[in-house]
Amino acid sequence: MPEMDFTLAATVAAEDLALWQRLPIIPTWSRLEPLALTTGDLVPGAQALVADPLWMLGRQWQFDELRGEDAGTPVKATVRGETAPFTRFHPGLAGEGDPAADSVDLPAPGAPDAAPLETRVEAEIPAVLPLRFRMQTGLHLTRLLRAASFEDAATATVDEFPVVLDPGSTDPAGEARQRLAEGRVPDGSAVLAALSELDDGVGGLSGLPDAIADAAGADEAAVRDVVAEWRTWASSLIFAPPGVSWNPSRLEHAFVAQASLSDGKVALRVDEYTGGTLDWFHGELAVAPDLGPAPDDGATPVADTTLPTPVRFAGMPNDRLFAFEDSAVYLGGLQAGRTDLARLAVVEFALAYSVDWFQVPLLLPYGSATRIDEVQVVDTFGVEVDISSASETTVPGWAAFQSTPLGDTTSLANVFVLAPTALRVLEGSPLEDVIFFRDEMANLVWGVERVVPGLSSGEPVPRAQQAARVSLRQSIPDDLGDAQIIYRLMTPVPENWLPFVATREHLQAGAGHHVLERRPMLRYREDGTAELINPHGTVLLSSSDADPATDRLRIAEEEVPREGVAVTRAFQQARTETGRTVLWIGRRVRVGQGEGASGLRFDTALPPGAL
Repeated sequence: MPEMDFTLAATVAAEDLALWQRLPIIPTWSRLEPLALTTGDLVPGAQALVADPLWMLGRQWQFDELRGEDAGTPVKATVRGETAPFTRFHPGLAGEGDPAADSVDLPAPGAPDAAPLETRVEAEIPAVLPLRFRMQTGLHLTRLLRAASFEDAATATVDEFPVVLDPGSTDPAGEARQRLAEGRVPDGSAVLAALSELDDGVGGLSGLPDAIADAAGADEAAVRDVVAEWRTWASSLIFAPPGVSWNPSRLEHAFVAQASLSDGKVALRVDEYTGGTLDWFHGELAVAPDLGPAPDDGATPVADTTLPTPVRFAGMPNDRLFAFEDSAVYLGGLQAGRTDLARLAVVEFALAYSVDWFQVPLLLPYGSATRIDEVQVVDTFGVEVDISSASETTVPGWAAFQSTPLGDTTSLANVFVLAPTALRVLEGSPLEDVIFFRDEMANLVWGVERVVPGLSSGEPVPRAQQAARVSLRQSIPDDLGDAQIIYRLMTPVPENWLPFVATREHLQAGAGHHVLERRPMLRYREDGTAELINPHGTVLLSSSDADPATDRLRIAEEEVPREGVAVTRAFQQARTETGRTVLWIGRRVRVGQGEGASGLRFDTALPPGAL
């Protein structure tokens, strides 16, 4: 390697020159290879031979692989049973009144008026239809009339049914839209209300409102056809529920759906549905109540032959002893306490019994209840085995992934429910948002309206903005003289905080339970007058049409736990099995945000500067 010259741009002493040396840079690499000292063959090192075959036999004995079970693998399974569609629906708790009289027929899947089960359960008629929909429906009516060259009828509709808001409303969005709609768009809700009195009983109209009929003149029949077509469209824009399923005292929905099998009726009872996505595990099976005769029994036999497939799940141990395991899941590292029986059962199934289970796929009709009568399996040796139901054994056992039968468990143990639910539900921003929480210092439960529908527009309005316009303090004289303290009967709280007081509700003689009853709050205005503040929304009312001034909502005390409860109302949309969209307003219950503190105190005496 040639020498390297260095030039030093510095002045050094002669004795320091000996410290400088020429050090060449030489890159080096190292390579390690196995060396076969005897044969020079690398193959034995890659074989990983076992020097102790007896150890292998011991491991096979330890894993019970030496025992011959003479068991074949299932290769064919035949399932026979019976299925029937859900044909009757009862909104609300079925123990009240006459269930059959209060029930309605469920349309068959694929029918023009069919809708997901969530729609029929959650949908409610809003107390105030959003002004946007009233304007949209009215504008569409004028478009249809003008497209059919009925300009006079369209003008008469706008003049006869103007958009009118509550004079005392302070909703900015409603006032702006009223100015936009004035003289241009009719109120669609007002038109629908007028047409409801002219219904001919078969889906048509027996006439028209006088103003529209006079403007139509000789074309009244043609105008009536256009208005009837519009009425059908506007009535189906927001789904109209068959009844009220919301249970205000429990903050949850309740309903019953019924199917008719050949050996009797099957009722799916759901008493604690909180909204969202509905499925079979939300309810229980029962033979009562009877919701009346079905339009058509429709019970059809089920017979299907298919190939059983082994059960597989993420992190499942390998079937054989000598297969490499995936280190991503370590079931042996799960922590379980003495009471975690479910967790221990899952781990034991995964480690010891997971390779012994097979699943048999079965295609079922949408929206049906199916009873399995027979399961026959053929293995690789040609042996046919009839598998009986686990409910037929005399040994008490348990069941998972099936609806819990109520009362008579024998006839319903083999029934599986495939509810006519929506595949996916789109939920809009809340029209109303109320949170319930406990205030231990005040010994109250508060219902706080965070978002409410506008009094005129029906659009969501932050309740705190409305509450900020109201004085929350008692008026105090300007001249306090030489007063050292000021007595206050009650400290103020925000206007949108409404209290619930614990009271006792007697169910029968000598028995009762505690409930939370909503009470109004007293507010003082700047002029010294006082008024009672009531809810602006519908969640804190017993029903959507209740009078807020006289209504007293009662909620079971156990329904507001320590973590609180949040209830929202929002527009929701889903598609039916035919692809048609359905729009409704529904409620959803979620976990709250814990306890809160209002600072409410009574009988306080403070210096003037501390107020």
